[in-house]
Amino acid sequence: MFKKAIVILIIGFLAITAVNAAEFIINDGFTPVNENYAINEQENMLLYTWDYDDELIRLGYLENDTGYTIVSGDNNTYNVTYHSGSNVSDAISYVTSGNIKVDYGVLEVAEVDGKKYIFMVYKEKGTAEDMQKCYDELMKFNANNNIEPIADAV
Repeated sequence: MFKKAIVILIIGFLAITAVNAAEFIINDGFTPVNENYAINEQENMLLYTWDYDDELIRLGYLENDTGYTIVSGDNNTYNVTYHSGSNVSDAISYVTSGNIKVDYGVLEVAEVDGKKYIFMVYKEKGTAEDMQKCYDELMKFNANNNIEPIADAV
């Protein structure tokens, strides 16, 4: 009788602690900031884990918009760029660094334990070469968490 109670308690505990966005394994070098956001300060790189829901879709992360572009990438991922600068800030950035500063990232939609999520790694004010770094970090995140992106999710 006592063993049955322990087994029932363990099964109940496991059901209660089902996976949520805060429980994914975060890549080395990243520090969690809150339940869906981690930062790698050395690389100026961000990792987001969001529940796939209507609010997130409404915010436009899965569609092109003014200054925000999303296109198909490798391995069922999507390359994203965000340009929020003005012509003046672009000119200053080009003169001081040789390029226009844009946010670059890689995003995917995946299903984990029957629940859909959006995962994104991006680098603020980077260069086009940073897209590959973001992709590599997202692939590490996928390997750490046994995740496969959903094909044609956007």
